[in-house]
Amino acid sequence: MPAVSERPKGRASRDNLSRENLTCDAYNDDPIRVRRVAVQMPEGTVFDHTSALLKALADPVRARILYALTIEPLCVCELATLLDMSMPAVSHHLKILNDAGFFDIRKEGKFACYHLRDQHLGGALPLLFETINQAGGN
Repeated sequence: MPAVSERPKGRASRDNLSRENLTCDAYNDDPIRVRRVAVQMPEGTVFDHTSALLKALADPVRARILYALTIEPLCVCELATLLDMSMPAVSHHLKILNDAGFFDIRKEGKFACYHLRDQHLGGALPLLFETINQAGGN
């Protein structure tokens, strides 16, 4: 197995690794290629946060909820009607998405409406769905 200089032991060490000294000891034409990639990689917490968001999104019902909210803020009863689900079932999915930080809840009259927290998601989510469906041939 090829050795990598300054290979860390454990996750905390990897995040603190001196990226400028990273090289691959295996025979190849460009031993510092790994260094060029390493200096452009975000910190581990970025991947932890991204993974948590994608995990929350990895359910078809939650994906549909988020997609609907990219179009317009909706309340639980509207989402239940749109998805043909019970309000408790929709509320369960909304809690998971809320815990992941996808949206803000705003009181509108006697109803709570769900608004995307980051408006960039409004453009990114439909693009993500379209890209994945094109890649999958669907």
